Amino acid sequence: MDTKAIIRPAAVLLVIAGVAAGLLGAVSEITKEPIAAQEQKTLNEGMMAVMPEASSFEQVDAELTGTITAVYAADNGGYVITAAPGGFGGAVNTMVGIGADGVVTGLRVTGHSETPGLGAKSTEPAFYEQFTGVSGTVSVTKDGGQIVPITSSTITSRAVCAGAQEALDWFAANGGAN
Repeated sequence: MDTKAIIRPAAVLLVIAGVAAGLLGAVSEITKEPIAAQEQKTLNEGMMAVMPEASSFEQVDAELTGTITAVYAADNGGYVITAAPGGFGGAVNTMVGIGADGVVTGLRVTGHSETPGLGAKSTEPAFYEQFTGVSGTVSVTKDGGQIVPITSSTITSRAVCAGAQEALDWFAANGGAN
């Protein structure tokens, strides 16, 4: 067998792979800053939605417990807390605003892998607006609470309640309103 028949295609493949890798690296570098800026914009918009009476937020270097992923202090004395409790299809990323008085000022589901048409309804105002004004214990009506679960999606509804409860518990444990 002729070694040229092996070496030449291998060299061509190596050059093609090198060019492709270089282009991927360049595209990654070019898009890094715009992606980071868009993610920060989305985060800020979410925080303003769950705590509209605040104008700025600063991430707090706090001990994160349970499924809490980040804590942000608002300039009005409240906090925005993100959590990722487990739902039916995986983590249900939840953002909860808590006022200085320990009352939920707003809640949004910012990401999930729940069933379309069922658990995905957690992102609709008819569901998440129930959390505004809640304090103390947060649970669905099936568990004796005040949150009406999404029909045929109690697991997702319980996950969102768990995220809100963890946020309220963190707030209370870290010097918030009792």
